[in-house]
Amino acid sequence: MDREQIFKKISAVGRAALTIGIENSHSGNIAFKCRDDSGAPALAITATGAQKGELKPDKICYPALDRTNYGYFKASTETDIHARILHIPGVNASMHGHTKLAMVVSMDDAPHPKANPRPPLVPVDPLGARYLGRVPVVWVKVQSGSPEMIETIPKQLETSPVCLLEEHGAFARGASLEQALFHLCVLEHSGQVIFFSEILGADLDGARKKAEALKPGLQKLLPDYSSEQDSLRQFADEPDTVETFLQTGFRIFESGYSPFHTGAMSLRGAKTLLYLPKAAMPHDLAGPMLELSLDSSQAGENFGSELELHRKIYRETPFKALVHCYVAEAQAQALALTAKAGEKFPRVIPIDAEGGFLYPAIPVLPAFPSVEELCRALLDYRMAIVAFGGVWAAAEQSVGEALRHISSCKDICFYRIMAKLRGLNVSVLEPKRAKSW
Repeated sequence: MDREQIFKKISAVGRAALTIGIENSHSGNIAFKCRDDSGAPALAITATGAQKGELKPDKICYPALDRTNYGYFKASTETDIHARILHIPGVNASMHGHTKLAMVVSMDDAPHPKANPRPPLVPVDPLGARYLGRVPVVWVKVQSGSPEMIETIPKQLETSPVCLLEEHGAFARGASLEQALFHLCVLEHSGQVIFFSEILGADLDGARKKAEALKPGLQKLLPDYSSEQDSLRQFADEPDTVETFLQTGFRIFESGYSPFHTGAMSLRGAKTLLYLPKAAMPHDLAGPMLELSLDSSQAGENFGSELELHRKIYRETPFKALVHCYVAEAQAQALALTAKAGEKFPRVIPIDAEGGFLYPAIPVLPAFPSVEELCRALLDYRMAIVAFGGVWAAAEQSVGEALRHISSCKDICFYRIMAKLRGLNVSVLEPKRAKSW
């Protein structure tokens, strides 16, 4: 990459981080391995106090990778930490972000100085279980660019994609800037699910055991992260369709319906489907747009078993569009609910007027439901929450129609969580007609 390309990439990642609140106007830093004008190893890093949503070229510094040049470069005070991270084999990028709820759920009030290691953050959601595992949490006395941070954090990142610095935020590494951002976003999503689940009184220890047991299936469903194919546009000759997918992807990301580059969406054609394996897409960080056969025998793609689920649903139903997202509020609801007498599956019943008018109930299916169960739920309800599997929504016309179901699901679950936080009896707020619908 030349410096213009590096600036554009860091700017896009910075705007995305600011948009979803894992950076504030001036916080955090972004680093990328590159070479200086003489060809020597260097790193591109955001300057101290640089506004991630309003970056200018002079706010990207290029110190040498084996030493830090302050003063003229005005590089981040945490440059030495990032330089150490970038020396880890296979790592080309690193980020420091303020993943707020992940930080909140990892805090404790133990007296200072705290003994390391701190208890790890253990996700209860499928994305965190698949991509992060047990997230190390460290505490240091001086939490900004200190020698203790330089020694501690890169060492943790040798074996983990993310590390939480208690009371300060997280550091993440990646083979690309996109992957570093991906790791931070999945971490914050895991923190959200834990936070909401605690409010609802879910059995988190049981959920962690379940998530661990489901890891082999999650590895098949969710492929390893890669940004190598992100520029693919196999139906670029259909600009209106491309624009529709981009708008939908922007909304999924910016509204928090799924973390960065997670989820999937598709549109069915006569013999093919238009498939986006990374539904949550910020501006200037879109994922691949693929046109693939509806025939499973012609798979040949490394997109996990998610793609095959889309194909099977289209074979078994008349739907024309599917959107699959990982909504934190819905995952928490799935962990907290149990089936009531006479129910085959638990159901989320809206307590808000709009949600109740549009969706009297939303089914919660078990982890890895059969295709028949998932199709039946989509035919009956147009969407379904899958325990440890996100929210599926189907539509007869467009991905925008399916997105509306996802959007409503997030709001419905949010109202229930906030009512519980206020100490209200949520079951009393559920409309009687919905309980038997």
